[in-house]
Amino acid sequence: MILTSTYEELKNLVKNEKFPLVICDLDAFNQNLERVGAYLRKTKKSLRLCTKSVRVPDLVDKVEKEDFVNGIFTYNSAEALFYAENYKIEDILLGYPTMSKVDVEELCQAAKIEGVKITIMVDDVEQVNLLNDLATKNNVEFSTLIEIDVADKFLGRNVGVYRSPIRKPEAVVNLAYIISEKSNLQFRGIMGYEAQNASIGDDKMLFRFVKRRSRKHVDVWRQKVVEALNDAGLHPEVVNGGGSGCYQETVAENSTTEIGIGSLLFKSHIFDTIKSLKDFLPSLFFVLQIVRKPRENIATAFSGGYVSSGSVRAFPLSVIPKNLKTSKDEKFGEVQTPFIFDNLKIDLELGDPIFCRFGKAGEPLEHFNEVSIYSKGEIIDKYKTYRGYGRRFS
Repeated sequence: MILTSTYEELKNLVKNEKFPLVICDLDAFNQNLERVGAYLRKTKKSLRLCTKSVRVPDLVDKVEKEDFVNGIFTYNSAEALFYAENYKIEDILLGYPTMSKVDVEELCQAAKIEGVKITIMVDDVEQVNLLNDLATKNNVEFSTLIEIDVADKFLGRNVGVYRSPIRKPEAVVNLAYIISEKSNLQFRGIMGYEAQNASIGDDKMLFRFVKRRSRKHVDVWRQKVVEALNDAGLHPEVVNGGGSGCYQETVAENSTTEIGIGSLLFKSHIFDTIKSLKDFLPSLFFVLQIVRKPRENIATAFSGGYVSSGSVRAFPLSVIPKNLKTSKDEKFGEVQTPFIFDNLKIDLELGDPIFCRFGKAGEPLEHFNEVSIYSKGEIIDKYKTYRGYGRRFS
């Protein structure tokens, strides 16, 4: 695996590659996938792959074929259509609501493909009406999931993310009734995404307290919604929770049927402080090349500014060689990244590679056309990213 290889071995691995490049350690990726799979098989729950955190169609297709995976969680209608047309994936969920007629027309195209089932997230009657009008016009049917708000409230602050306006069980039941009365829509279930549990680390006492408190509340909220739906005769087939950073706890809920996971298969470094994920391995790296040495203890690489949305934790992190630091003024930059090092302990020369990890998975791959696939000490293939296919689904 890459993290257990010597620096000399890694230099030889990439010496003839074009920089910057991205490498997926397929052995580590497969180990992460099997670790999740073993847990889900034991608990009799399923995984729904969050494609936005992967953005490499051949890897998505590989994961989707696993027996414990029941479909994909897309984030854009064009992306859903792409997987329907090119991979004939049977169960495709558009995980975010849309109010765009163009988007819904693309979803209608996907729904017309034989064997493909399209499910769409909703949280408002206007979204429902738009979906039904265009589904009826195109003579197709959509399933729907209702997203519920499971963000916690603590000391006057919203702990989580601002997504759905639906918080009370009766509001879910009311919207489910409206959906069930539509000619071309079906109510399929619910989703509650607890971002506060999925992405906050365990390295601070306050964080640990907030997560413990939130966990109790989320379990109760989701269960109450399911009970209300069952009492109303609107039995949910799917109860989705997520994501990667809390999958064990979410799967343990009685009400959940599936878990949304994506980033964990790459284990981007924002997950390093989550104790329950300590056995998962980093499997996605990007590699920069040293092109300048402005000082004896500073080596400057070309490019590197592959930051992700969100907090400063989303900045990249250099991992090989060890003990490199970025300049406080420049950090990872669009055209160059200076690395500061102890020149008595490390000898960096022009042309040397620097292996780094992305802060978050998926999003930075919008900068790359392909991912080099590494296994057992060599690069065995290259898989295209969305960009490599000439697609940009965000």
